Amino acid sequence: MKRPAGLQTIIVYKLAKSVVQALLGVAFIWLLARGAEAGVATFAEFLLEHFTGAWALQVATVLVRATTAGRVKLLALAMMGDSVLSGVEGLALRAGRWWAPWLVVIATSALLPIEIWEVVRRPAWGRAGIIVVNLAVVAYLLRAAAREHRAAMPPQASGSPSAPPRYRP
Repeated sequence: MKRPAGLQTIIVYKLAKSVVQALLGVAFIWLLARGAEAGVATFAEFLLEHFTGAWALQVATVLVRATTAGRVKLLALAMMGDSVLSGVEGLALRAGRWWAPWLVVIATSALLPIEIWEVVRRPAWGRAGIIVVNLAVVAYLLRAAAREHRAAMPPQASGSPSAPPRYRP
């Protein structure tokens, strides 16, 4: 089945995101099994031994200060949950389900206000990039859904009252 390039890009993005988040979730679970604080301390030590520069020291310091078992559990749960959602979105789009674009639009749009608030509060290029990608996905899928809706509407005779569209399986 030939898909538009934009839709294919969104499918690949969603499925790749799902795999990366699942791997991160597994890594966080592994970290919990080893002892979150000790595992992060080992990783911070690795950073300091193998990388030079102020960034390595800053990353290692933030990791050691911010890591608690509770936060790692929350991160593991969030990564695994979002991985499942992204996988469902990607596979539903790939299968051509009628509801798939709407699922992606709703799931992506729901978090945009929080993402925008965070980038206003603490500007960062990575956050801004994520917002731009998410806005592009929402805009593309809304346009595609509107185009499909218009194509499914029966032509109206001019001057006749418009009747509500009927569902056709």
